[in-house]
Amino acid sequence: MSHKHTRVAVEFDAVWTELTVAPDAEPIRIQASDLREAQQHTARLRAEAVERGESADSTAVFLDLEIHIAADARTARREFAGLDAPTSPSSIRYVGTPAGLASLISDVTAADVADGVTLQVHDDVARQSTFLSSGVLPLLGSRGTRFDIDAVDEVLGAPIAPTLAS
Repeated sequence: MSHKHTRVAVEFDAVWTELTVAPDAEPIRIQASDLREAQQHTARLRAEAVERGESADSTAVFLDLEIHIAADARTARREFAGLDAPTSPSSIRYVGTPAGLASLISDVTAADVADGVTLQVHDDVARQSTFLSSGVLPLLGSRGTRFDIDAVDEVLGAPIAPTLAS
């Protein structure tokens, strides 16, 4: 695996912002229908960097994830069904709980699928931001992900909630 740290970005209203503290590398976003396709795309991008005489670490690959999270999976599915979201996602779609999303994000990095993710929402950004700052980010932080506190406050409108382990 070329990058050690899980990287997280959000795209709200067509503005991309990384929320994590990480080494400098050119961010490259990818879309994929599944994790295997994303892993293959990431491997190609890294090989192309090496062929150009660059380090594989010169790029940071971010997998786009379309998300909708709620307190429980049933609520998330019900709410998502009522949204005006495309039937076919442009990339991997996750509908579920903050804990499940945190696990998926960790798995993306651990399995070398990508260096991080870009989270995209189809509905109330403020509500999803609350679930991110109070659920997803604290869980990732407890697993070693380092966040740019100023970026989190600015983009999500709230600080990262403390975890029980804090």
